[in-house]
Amino acid sequence: MKKTLIAAGLFSLLPAVAPAQTNINIYGVLDTGLVKESGSDVRMGDYMASRIGFRGTEDLGNGLKATFEMEQRFRLNNGNLTGNYRWDEKIRKRLGRDDDMEWTGYANVGLAGPWGSVRMGRVMTMVAETFTLVDPFDQNGIAASYSVNSLIHSQYTDNTVRYESPNVKGFEIGLAYSLGDDKHGDSDEDRFVRRVGNDGFAISPRYRNGPVLLLANYERVPDSDNSYRWDVGTTVELGNLRLSLGYERSIFRLDDVVTGESGNQTEWLAGLLYRMGPHQFLATYDRGEIDAGRYDGHANRYAVGYHYDFSKRTMLYSSLIHVDSSNDRVGSIYNSNGTARDSLTGIQIGLNHRF
Repeated sequence: MKKTLIAAGLFSLLPAVAPAQTNINIYGVLDTGLVKESGSDVRMGDYMASRIGFRGTEDLGNGLKATFEMEQRFRLNNGNLTGNYRWDEKIRKRLGRDDDMEWTGYANVGLAGPWGSVRMGRVMTMVAETFTLVDPFDQNGIAASYSVNSLIHSQYTDNTVRYESPNVKGFEIGLAYSLGDDKHGDSDEDRFVRRVGNDGFAISPRYRNGPVLLLANYERVPDSDNSYRWDVGTTVELGNLRLSLGYERSIFRLDDVVTGESGNQTEWLAGLLYRMGPHQFLATYDRGEIDAGRYDGHANRYAVGYHYDFSKRTMLYSSLIHVDSSNDRVGSIYNSNGTARDSLTGIQIGLNHRF
């Protein structure tokens, strides 16, 4: 009896710990279809990258939550990983690193509270995420905006700490800092990284007020000899109609490994999306310009799309594009299949299911 009372007394001295509540969601996308473009055969390709992901939160009390997300992306038609999603993939292949990453989506852990959220690990770049809000095609398929054709574009960034603020009277801000590689060996890749290595960072203010969205973004790309990108954009919703405008500029300094010379790219985007029940009608005009030695010129692309929602999870999609470039070399950068042509027409149709 005395031992029981002593034990009870000792436990009464310990702080009360409430059992943490964990919420885990499994989500994914299954997507594939047919693509036909000038200069290439019919192939199977996706509009939205297929993926399976795990996203979760744990309630730590006092408004604080632990968060995590892991996402693997793959091609549904053959099971292969979707690629590195890094602007320097071609450079690393030239240096003998032709292996694909084993994890191609999100991989991060963090904390969230009334003050916002912090994630650490592999996250989406802010320039990819913010410009997706402007593009009616959400940066998907052959009609994705020319932002994805920037020579320093990455969809994800590794070794990153990212902060997202809460929404305060419509204003939000995102901040990110990415660590560059640290190489000390004598391989070609090690010497390359030492020569052009730098940490990266990004800042992205946004304003949302009813039907209006205004955004901007500045990003210095890690390990790029201090190359950088910036963009601005807006969307306005008028009932079922959403209008979009965007502008982006890239400055790249990897003169001897990207195009042969330092240079820059710009993009203008104008688009619309109209919803009518399960029907969606999309249209965009993109203009891309590049000034980088032998890659000098512009490309204009016209795109229209039609989506039909069978349900909240299943969608039939189709896109039709036409590209006119100043010359073949510029076309090799802005054509959706990478062919060196000054003119390209493409069509894409497929089925998308989300769970």
